[in-house]
Amino acid sequence: MLSLRVQNFRSHRDFTVEIPDEITIITGPNGSGKTTLIEAIYLAYTGKSWRSNFEEICRREGDDRIDWWRIDLVDDTTGDQRTIKYQHGQRSFVIDGKTYGRLPSSLRRPIILFEPGDMQLLYGSPSLRRQFLDRFIAQLEPAHQTELYKFERVLRQRNNLLKQEAWSRDEMMIWDIQFSTLSSAITERRRQYLKKINSMLQQKYAEIAGVEATVKLRFNAGAPAEVNEMMERLAASTERVTPIGAQKDDYRFIYNRGDAKVSASRGENRTIIFAVLGVLTDLARANYDGPVTVLLDDIDSELDRQHRTNLYNMSSFQTNTIATTLEYAGAEHAHIGLA
Repeated sequence: MLSLRVQNFRSHRDFTVEIPDEITIITGPNGSGKTTLIEAIYLAYTGKSWRSNFEEICRREGDDRIDWWRIDLVDDTTGDQRTIKYQHGQRSFVIDGKTYGRLPSSLRRPIILFEPGDMQLLYGSPSLRRQFLDRFIAQLEPAHQTELYKFERVLRQRNNLLKQEAWSRDEMMIWDIQFSTLSSAITERRRQYLKKINSMLQQKYAEIAGVEATVKLRFNAGAPAEVNEMMERLAASTERVTPIGAQKDDYRFIYNRGDAKVSASRGENRTIIFAVLGVLTDLARANYDGPVTVLLDDIDSELDRQHRTNLYNMSSFQTNTIATTLEYAGAEHAHIGLA
């Protein structure tokens, strides 16, 4: 059981709710604060919001913005107690009685999040797809995020050097070694996780859709796998920007052997996304020693009633799962209604 209290958090002045460990459906009209509740849980476990900065979370009263907010979250199952406070631009995380200025990575808990913007995974830019995958990988392997930060810094430095009128081959070689090593590690980790996703994706799709189809993710690496070959390609390039590397990685959604953007209907594409979330949930729970929370926002705008029912009944989402929707007609799952 999760006990959640939010104060001055967006639309909620002071609101407390008890959320069971089973799948829980939160319903209510638009503007009732459904998404705000799962945002608070996400922030308490990851240390950040996916929606905005901390100041913008403060509740408004007319034209004025309250200058503080607070989250209190207690997990009765694990005994985890978290208080996140923000006031006058200062933030603090109080975890089991200890106070931190930011949430340490060792105290973060994996969250599988769906928010409506994720529907653009199929149609949006490659960077959107990389970020979605990297967000998941980093929760299970924090070293991935560290390598991403280093890689982005090295990429910037290398590109800045390329833009200069004169630079030495020896100077560029220093950056090429770092760039190729980091790029290779990041790409290989992405490749391995996509392989794991593919091993279960078709089954998850059938659970939601009620029919079988050939569904997979096809990885397109942005550079050769071998570090030496990558360095040779970099040295031979005459471009003024780094032409290859993990910053060029991408993956496509394949449906019945064709690009899902073309061969699948919008409903089938939505189902693919939720099937991916089911796989990610199973992978996270298999590889993390502790509870993994699933947050599914605004389900009814993406799936019809039958597909929502199938999703709610999936084994992946039977525990520690919270979904928001406008309405819920069933009686077999825990339900919280907001006015």
